[in-house]
Amino acid sequence: MDLSEADLPRAERDGKIIEALALALDIAITIYDRNDRLISASSQFRRFFDIPAELLVPGTRLRDLLGAAYDSGAKSLGSPDGSSRIVSRDDFIAERIATHWRERHESIERLPDGRWVRLCKRRMPDGVLISTISDVSEQHRRDSELSQTRQQAELAQHILDNLANPVMVKDSSLRYIMVNDAYCRIPGVTAQRVIGRYAEDLVGPELAVKFETMERRVLETGIPYEAVEQIVRSDGSVMHTVTRARRSGTPGNYYVTVSFDDITEYIQTDDRDTDARAQAQPTPQPADTQSDRPERVLVLDSDPARAERRVIELKAGGCDALSIGDAAEAVAFLGAAEAMQAAVNRIEVFEPLAEKLSERDDVNRFPVLVQALKAWSRKRAGHNAPQQGLTGPELLPSRYSVPKTVERAVTKPVQSHSPVSTQAPAVNAPEAQPSLATAGATRSETGSATSTPAVEQGRVRVLVAEDNSVNQIVFEQILEGIGVDYRIVGNGEEAVAAWRASPPDLILMDISMPVMNGIQATQAIRDAERKGESARKRIPIIAVTAHAMSGDRDRCMRAGMDDYLSKPVSPDKLEAIISKWIESASAAEASYGSV
Repeated sequence: MDLSEADLPRAERDGKIIEALALALDIAITIYDRNDRLISASSQFRRFFDIPAELLVPGTRLRDLLGAAYDSGAKSLGSPDGSSRIVSRDDFIAERIATHWRERHESIERLPDGRWVRLCKRRMPDGVLISTISDVSEQHRRDSELSQTRQQAELAQHILDNLANPVMVKDSSLRYIMVNDAYCRIPGVTAQRVIGRYAEDLVGPELAVKFETMERRVLETGIPYEAVEQIVRSDGSVMHTVTRARRSGTPGNYYVTVSFDDITEYIQTDDRDTDARAQAQPTPQPADTQSDRPERVLVLDSDPARAERRVIELKAGGCDALSIGDAAEAVAFLGAAEAMQAAVNRIEVFEPLAEKLSERDDVNRFPVLVQALKAWSRKRAGHNAPQQGLTGPELLPSRYSVPKTVERAVTKPVQSHSPVSTQAPAVNAPEAQPSLATAGATRSETGSATSTPAVEQGRVRVLVAEDNSVNQIVFEQILEGIGVDYRIVGNGEEAVAAWRASPPDLILMDISMPVMNGIQATQAIRDAERKGESARKRIPIIAVTAHAMSGDRDRCMRAGMDDYLSKPVSPDKLEAIISKWIESASAAEASYGSV
């Protein structure tokens, strides 16, 4: 040690040591004697309290330091329960001196500028008090986020456990991180035995590979998955489900959520339905094409509930199926399918629609329909009794006439409103293998050979953007039932393209869709309208969503939507909202045209 250092007064030398220690630990240090007078204080103290520097000298009373801290704005410092409370200057000083005389004291408190600090005090046996202050704002933030995340996870788990449908969530490594009680009942295990494991730990290797291949595709591409499947429960019973997988999260931290909608009760059949389906025999197919695509089955039944259940059962068996409940529409559909080279392999026909079709002369050009009607005729002659419908809840509404309010709203023709239609693929195109649902989307516009264009007939034209195939069928049958022309697309990008090609009278826009969601599609249409890219001033857009959060409606309105329709969609709600906005749009169009 240098002589110069040895000659330094002890207090000054101790002060330098304390200052160095405070800088090394990034804390403020103050030391008081048994009479509560300052022995030494590091300069870091002023990082937390804006007090005059001349007070941080040996001999300053603790009372004076606390008073200066109060004057600098620390009026709520030291609340015993951690909450903010304002106290008088004398009370503040008295309370703080009391804590200084405890043998040990530690607290985390908030400063006036929003920072969080940890105060630690230790009274030594000789009466000397050592006090430290450290900034713990970042740690407090992380602890708060962790606590909030834990609460959200507990809430999410509580919500999941109260859902009737099985749901499970996997992380990017396809490890189970969340399951609900309904899901655990399928394999018959507890959540503790599922969380943290992989599919191969619960099922055989073949099933594990199948599950994880699908889930990894969803994680990598973001394209949702949806299929009708059969799941075997732990008790050996079979559960028919609509399985849906969706990706969530952010890049590098994606999750896949899989839900299972139990549709078992809807595809349970009795002997009478088995007899009805036995009427029609499959049309022979070339051997080289039978395995290339699923069998296309058309169900002709005026009972919508029975028809819907049969379609779901056929899809569960791997068929491409669709139902029609009107004789004229069935003939028009078969003509459209024929034009699009979407060959129907088999038709299942039920009473009384079969009798109406047998009275028509135009069915003879469709061999598959003639074959189904002959089988029905033979069956009726053999049993001499009408067929009975399935028992069970009504899935879809019965057909009904177009509402008068809608008829009145479209009496004024608009040149830019050409009928909405789906372009048929080229005859020789090798990839031209549309599904029945694709062909079905054109049948209400195709009509019979003598029908006039939709605008001349005063029919409303509706564009539906919906990615769920089951919901597409629901929209299809309801819109046919209320007598409107329609086109159905599967995502927001297709909706914008269809709007540009032929503006409809109204758009039903699902919110959650792949490629481009409903919010983005609406914004794109509204931007194009503002730029004058449409012959019409504004087309009503109705949000259709299963979300029930209070902010969803505001989000839709801000995007430019005009109204909000919640799922499940009923005929009454759909008819009412179409009537409301077609009338409103027609009045606005007439006013706009007269300016």
